[in-house]
Amino acid sequence: MPRRDITIPAGSSLTLPCLSDLPSDLLFPKYTWTFTPEQERVGRALTHDPWWDVPEAELTLHVVGQQHAGEYMCVMEAQSGEGLVKMKRSFILHIQEIPLLMKKLHVMGTEGDSIILPCHPVLTSGNVSSASFSWYRMTEGSDHQELHPVFKSQSSSNKQDIATNRIYWASDPRKQDWSINIDKVELDDAGLYACEVYMDSEKKTMTLQLIVNPLPPPLCLNHSQPWEACPEPDNRSWKATVSEALIAFSVNIYAKLKRTHATSNLLFSPASIGGALSYLLLGARGQTRTELESALSLPSEFSCIHLMMKKMKDETRGSMLMAYQMFYNPKQELRESFVNQSVEFYDTVPEKLTNSSERNVKMVNDWVASKTQNKITMLMESVEPDTQLIILNTVYFIGKWKSSFDLKHKHGDFTTLSGERVSVPILYSTNFELAISYMPSLKAQVARFHLADKSSLYILVPTLVSEEAFYRLEDNMNEKNIKAMVMEMEAVPPVASEVTLPKIKLTLNTDLISLLKRMGLFGLFDDPNLCGMFPDQETTLLMDARHRAFLSLTEKGVEAAAVTSMSFSRSFSTFSAMKPFVFIVWSEHSKCPLFMGRVLNPKQEK
Repeated sequence: MPRRDITIPAGSSLTLPCLSDLPSDLLFPKYTWTFTPEQERVGRALTHDPWWDVPEAELTLHVVGQQHAGEYMCVMEAQSGEGLVKMKRSFILHIQEIPLLMKKLHVMGTEGDSIILPCHPVLTSGNVSSASFSWYRMTEGSDHQELHPVFKSQSSSNKQDIATNRIYWASDPRKQDWSINIDKVELDDAGLYACEVYMDSEKKTMTLQLIVNPLPPPLCLNHSQPWEACPEPDNRSWKATVSEALIAFSVNIYAKLKRTHATSNLLFSPASIGGALSYLLLGARGQTRTELESALSLPSEFSCIHLMMKKMKDETRGSMLMAYQMFYNPKQELRESFVNQSVEFYDTVPEKLTNSSERNVKMVNDWVASKTQNKITMLMESVEPDTQLIILNTVYFIGKWKSSFDLKHKHGDFTTLSGERVSVPILYSTNFELAISYMPSLKAQVARFHLADKSSLYILVPTLVSEEAFYRLEDNMNEKNIKAMVMEMEAVPPVASEVTLPKIKLTLNTDLISLLKRMGLFGLFDDPNLCGMFPDQETTLLMDARHRAFLSLTEKGVEAAAVTSMSFSRSFSTFSAMKPFVFIVWSEHSKCPLFMGRVLNPKQEK
C-alpha cells in the first residue's frame, strides 16, 4: 500500500489525491477516507466538515492545525471485468508549528494631534501594583531609546522635561493601564514603539507602529488668485456655450423638481438659481469650482461664465431686471480682487451684516422686495448670529402681450388630471396672434406667445387629459427636444386664433437645499473652498438655501419674479390651455429659459 509523508506549516491548506491514473476498465469507483490522529490507533471515517471537503477522489483540508496531524487513508472500490477491485493509499501528515509573530498595533494620527499609544496587557498572576514596566522607541540595532512618561500633574515641577519629551501617562499604571500620550505629535515621532510589563516571571510586550500624517496644506494654498480673464471676450461662441449650458441646467432642474411636486403646480426660475450659483462660483476654487461648473452644465475651467452672465443681464434689461447681492459677516475679510470682480461682473458691492438678527432680516427682505417690485417681500424670518455670508439673486420679469385679450371678466372650466372640472377666471380672445404647432417629439401642442422685448411664453399642452399623457410630455422634455422646439416654433408664422388661457397667479417655494444636493453639490455642505472670497477661510458650510418664485398671467401680459438665496406641422385655428400644461418663459436675447413650471390646477396659488 503506497504511503507518503507530508509536512506543512500550520495554517496552510492541502489537497490529498486518493489515486491517480486509474485503469480505464474500472467502473463505478467508490471512495472512503479514514483519519487516525497522532497518538491514537483507531481511525474514523471522514464526512463533510468545516475543516475538510471530501469530493470522493480528493480530500481537501482547510487551515490545518495540530488536530489534523496523523494518518489519512483512502480506499477505492470499483468494478472491473474480473470482478471487484479494491485499492488503498495512505498519507502521514505532519504539522509544523510557526512561531507566533509579535503582534503590532497600528496607531495613526496627524501632525499636531495628541495621540495615545495603548498598553494594557492582561496579567494572570501577582499583584498589579508590583509590576514593573518600560516604554521604548525601537531603533535599528539593539540600542532602543527608553521613554520616560510623567503624569500631567507633575507639569508644574517638571516643565522643562515635559516640554522636551511631550510624553505623559494617559492613565494610571496602578490600574493595569500603561498607555502613554504623545502631545503635539511631530512627523519625526513616527516609528515603532514597545511597551514591556514584568510581574514575577511573567512578561508581556506590546508593539505599536505609530504613523504620523503631515498636516494637509492650507485650504487656500494656490487658490488665492482672482478669477482668470476670459480669452477673446468678443468671441460669439462663448454666448452659445452658456445658452446651451443654461438650457441643460433648466431641464435638469425641472426633471428633479417634477418628482417632488408630482401632484402640484410647479414654478421656478432657472435664471435666478443659475445666477446665484454663478455668483458663488466667482469665489469658488478647487473641487468646489468643479462641482459648481458641473451642476451648471458648464465646461470645466470655463473662464468666460461671469462675463457672459453680465452680458445676459445687460441684453435683457428691457424686460428682465436681474440683481445680485452678498451680505457677509463683519468679522470676515473679503479679498479685494473678489470685491472688484463683483462690481465688474455682477454690479454689486458686498455688504456687511450687522450684529442684530432683526436688522439683518429687514436688510435682506427690504433688498429682495425692492428688486422684485414688492412681488416677494418676505424671504427670511431670521438670520443666525454665526451666518458667514448670504448670496442673493433676484429676477423680475415683465412681458407685455403683443396681441390683446378681452377685458371682460369671464370664467371657464379647467379640467384637472383627475377629470375634475374647476371654474376659473380666464383670458379670452377671438383674434389673438400666436404661433401654434404640434411637436411629435414632445407629443404636445405648443403655442408661442410673443412678448415685448424679444421674449416669448411657450405653453405645452398634451393632446389628452390624462396623467399618462402629461407625464409622457414631461419625460420628453430633454435638452435636445426643447432646443428643437424653440428652433421650429421660431419658424412658424403667427396666425389669428381663438385663445383661452386660465388666469394664473402663483407664488411657490422650492426646497433648494434638497435640490442642490440632488445636483451633486455636496461640497457646499462640507467645508467648501471659497478661497476666492476669503483670504483666511475658516470652515464655512451652506446651512440655508431658498428659492421663491412668483408668476401671473393677466390681460396685460406675463409678470414674474424670483429670488434665490443660499443661507406644436399642423395648424390649429384655436388654442386652449384649459387643462394641465407646461410653460416656459423664454429669452430670445440669451436663448435660454427664464422661468419654467407647470399648472395642474390654476386655483392652487401656493
